Amino acid sequence: MFIVSKNGNEVEFADVEFSYVSEVLKPIDASLSKLNHEISKADVWKVGSLCDEGEYLIGLGFCIMQRYMFDVLRDVNLKPSKARKLGPCSSFGEPVADLIHTAANYWKHEPEWHIWLEKLSKQSQDTVDKVLHHRDSAHYPLSDLLADLNNSSDLTLLGCLPYLIDWRKAVFEYTEKNV
Repeated sequence: MFIVSKNGNEVEFADVEFSYVSEVLKPIDASLSKLNHEISKADVWKVGSLCDEGEYLIGLGFCIMQRYMFDVLRDVNLKPSKARKLGPCSSFGEPVADLIHTAANYWKHEPEWHIWLEKLSKQSQDTVDKVLHHRDSAHYPLSDLLADLNNSSDLTLLGCLPYLIDWRKAVFEYTEKNV
């Protein structure tokens, strides 16, 4: 939940949950930075396990962001599926809020799918396809998606915070006009 104040045309948000997200993502990003440094120096046998650890941390970060999006919608009369279509889009035109939500669901549910990959449900296949973000396949799809959202090979979850700020503003503006 957030509180809004207006100063002329400027809208300001008081949003304690956003500060929680930022504080929780900082140490995860520090761990990711350390992992990236270790990967750059690791032998080929160690790289895979370090990348697996990074993928795990990135998934956790997406889940934290997903929780924040539900916090924003707590007192807003707007369906989450509609809200996720608002705000900034990726370089391929997909709403970033939807990508974050999907990445969190992917991370939470991917362990269920490893045996059934050849016969995933349509919903599960759509989740995989969306996380791949226009790739045919990826060994580390969450890492690749995060790099896409950061517009670089940098893997920082904090780099997604401007998207969340813009999304929150878009939700506010939409509800002001339509709800």
